[in-house]
Amino acid sequence: MLRIATPLERRLIPQASPCRVAIIGGGYTGATIARLLAIGGHCEEHDIVVFEPRGKLGSGLAYDTNDSALRLNVSAARMRAIPDEPDAFLRWLHDSGTLAADPDATAADGAIYARRSDFARFMAERMQPVIEGGLVRHVRERVETVVRSGSGWRVTGDGGTRVMADVVIIATSHPKPKAPGPIAYALNGHPRFISDPSQPNALDAIRDQDRVFVIGAGLTALDIITSLRHRGHEGKIVAFSRSGLMPQEQAAGTLGPHGDFVSKPCHTALALLRQVRRALAEAQSRGLPWQSVFDALRQQGQTIWQNLPPVEQKRFLRHLRRRYETHRYRMPPQVATIVDQGLRDGRVLMRPGRICRVERSAKTVSVDLIVKTEGVVERHDFEWVVVATGPDHASVVTRQPYLAELERSGCIQRDKHGLGIACDGDSRAIGLDGHPIETLLIAGPLARGTFGELTGVPEIAAQAEQLVAGISARLLQGLPRRRHA
Repeated sequence: MLRIATPLERRLIPQASPCRVAIIGGGYTGATIARLLAIGGHCEEHDIVVFEPRGKLGSGLAYDTNDSALRLNVSAARMRAIPDEPDAFLRWLHDSGTLAADPDATAADGAIYARRSDFARFMAERMQPVIEGGLVRHVRERVETVVRSGSGWRVTGDGGTRVMADVVIIATSHPKPKAPGPIAYALNGHPRFISDPSQPNALDAIRDQDRVFVIGAGLTALDIITSLRHRGHEGKIVAFSRSGLMPQEQAAGTLGPHGDFVSKPCHTALALLRQVRRALAEAQSRGLPWQSVFDALRQQGQTIWQNLPPVEQKRFLRHLRRRYETHRYRMPPQVATIVDQGLRDGRVLMRPGRICRVERSAKTVSVDLIVKTEGVVERHDFEWVVVATGPDHASVVTRQPYLAELERSGCIQRDKHGLGIACDGDSRAIGLDGHPIETLLIAGPLARGTFGELTGVPEIAAQAEQLVAGISARLLQGLPRRRHA
């Protein structure tokens, strides 16, 4: 039987509001792009919509914390967060009184390592004028669907908000971590198993003397150790990884980058390794710390990456990635002090190897580790197991339904290295047919497969500038304004 909707029923169906740009994700990446678009002069009221469930823009997963023990791992002077004002964050720390209220932020060499929560507050304040001015609309919802509609995109949030956008920018963060198979199989559902330590209050139930097994030895693992010690925790912590390599410490003093890796480009991972070793030897002969070489690698990282053919990029990821990351992503001195003290007194242990057995009881977990290089088996009992393995890049699409649907419809595909979503040098998503989609853009860490070095604030800020310039030149100036759809 044919049923005709009444005028009242038709009015209850939410209309899609028109906008120029819809940004999915309002962490540092999405907020920076929104701000640059807003101040660029091509947008009017509510032309920019940012879907971000958090209460404020600019923090995202990286900086959304109330834990005062967690600090930025680079000094404030190098936190070039605002593209047009490279010293804005450092000035804000002084002018706002934030630095005076945080004496522990200043290291012995005078460098300032601010709390992450303070950086989130700084970003929120920088975003406030464009939000209050109506240029940026913050929708506190998660995106459920992104569907092509004519020449634009219909974006729907989980709270019912619908917009019709000319351009969609995917600026979400890394996916959540994933526990190794044996651990997940044995402990999923166990009350002492913390699979996502980024969740609010995730560590609150750990008592002062509880023994803790941390799976992973990178910066996330060090965050967990630091946070627990800051709360007064005194129990044993074992940090485990296959390699046993942990992040190195930042060097004292002000360093300039040392090394030229682009004028004579390397086209193999082995050639790059040799070039880095030569630069390290030269730096040592000049009395420079190794950190200056890795700072040069970071600054030139995107060019270095793009000079390597795909097969050599894969070789780098397979053989050199972990060593590079432990020297590239370094810990601040405050964290180094806590970790070093724990290693000295034996209450923090770093163990390389593999897990061969896991047993659970109601209140404890027993783990057998085959430890490199001795090959001996160590048995440890813990009250808690915490996953700190880093992002599960393999699930970047499947964990977000709107991305899975975009993949099924042929609008996106995973990049060839499994780091994120495929895009070209202009950040345009590559569809399954191999062609770029002009109005669907990938921003921030999800574009690492194309750009290589795209995790730190300065690199993301540079991509945001390039991306916004492209949108303004190619799209916003020539597109007619949308009506409600």
